[in-house]
Amino acid sequence: MKPVKSQFTEKNLTGNAGLKHIGKFIDKLNLPEILKQHISIERAANAKYQAADVVIMLILGVFAGATHMCHLAHLLKADSVICAIFGWTEFPDDSTLGRIFRLFSQACCNEISDVENIARRKVWKKRWFGRVTLEFDSSVKGVFGSQEGADVGYNPKKRGQKSYHPLFCFLAETRECLHNWFRTGTAYSANGIVEFAKECFERLPKGVWKVFVRADSAFFSGAFLAFLESRGALYLIKVKLCNLAGVLQRQKWTVIRNMPGFEAAEFLYQCADWNKPRRFVAIRKVIEVVTEGVLFPEYRYEYFCYVTNQGLSPWKTHKEYGKRAASENWIDWVKNQMAAGSILTQDFWANSAIFQTCILAYNMMVWMMWLKEGRKLSQEPNTIRFWLIRVPARLLTSSRQFVLKLSKNAYFKERWLDLEVFFDQLCFA
Repeated sequence: MKPVKSQFTEKNLTGNAGLKHIGKFIDKLNLPEILKQHISIERAANAKYQAADVVIMLILGVFAGATHMCHLAHLLKADSVICAIFGWTEFPDDSTLGRIFRLFSQACCNEISDVENIARRKVWKKRWFGRVTLEFDSSVKGVFGSQEGADVGYNPKKRGQKSYHPLFCFLAETRECLHNWFRTGTAYSANGIVEFAKECFERLPKGVWKVFVRADSAFFSGAFLAFLESRGALYLIKVKLCNLAGVLQRQKWTVIRNMPGFEAAEFLYQCADWNKPRRFVAIRKVIEVVTEGVLFPEYRYEYFCYVTNQGLSPWKTHKEYGKRAASENWIDWVKNQMAAGSILTQDFWANSAIFQTCILAYNMMVWMMWLKEGRKLSQEPNTIRFWLIRVPARLLTSSRQFVLKLSKNAYFKERWLDLEVFFDQLCFA
């Protein structure tokens, strides 16, 4: 390698030129005005920053890769190009951002959710589905500290660590997060699931005529199933086997064609707190055959059991439930690539507001790719951030207009230009 000297002398350089696309999408959605209309936090007229301003700043910071409040200063405040593009003559430090977010109450957090829903309805008027799949799940987000609401609860990876336990509902067709609750660490997975599901159904656009729900065994609840049936929804819920082992062993099992070692059964069963029996389907797989010390071979099985109102065969039901595994990736994207639950203060509702804002940023990425590509998000947020956001450029002024000068040999040049055309033509009624 040849000797190279470093000089910090250049001006009007940025490493996040792609934030111009995000700013364009924010303007097209009219997001700043919607935030101002719906967030009820009132600051003095002479305040430098309003609540709507810090929400927009956090969205842009998350797109740029911020995972801590102080990162906003490094990524945005120190970037003169981004400040110029967005018209920020001053940028708050991390303590000011945290102080403004601590003004958020539970009602204000609900208002952020309402803003997201307004934006979603704008997007869905462009493209929509008649049938949707809702994936319900919860996830643990560990913390390092004593933040309000963080507590020791279910945490299979780091037992004894304080955490939050948010609840999610994802839309499989687009991979967007339809709804979420930011919850304390001691909350059980299915706590409030019926009320949460009601809110999810209310957020669905009117054009949706059929809903299919998938969820794991944490949501195996008679009240939840009764609610889904009252809404005419199809469902596929994994069953808790702890109290049904004897019931499964008594069933009549049939060999599954072309699947050696697998058998299937289906039956009606009414749990103790249910008002009617429901259809169960089960699969069992031979995991061991004991031949030593016994007169006849003894088979040991692994069981998979589901409650459903679909008409699929047991094996097709089993395969259909397997599609749910993708939702674990979406939760990982939200938590670990879009900073949901990573940017924290000491206040619970402030953390909830920040969490909601990170979810909004994630959904905006999903909507952008969905509207542009016509399909659900197929690349990880970090991959999109690499080619779309973290692009070096120089800002010039020509005829009183800003011009971003990018590398002539930029690898994603064509995709960048396609996005510019797309955003210029995009219009929400």
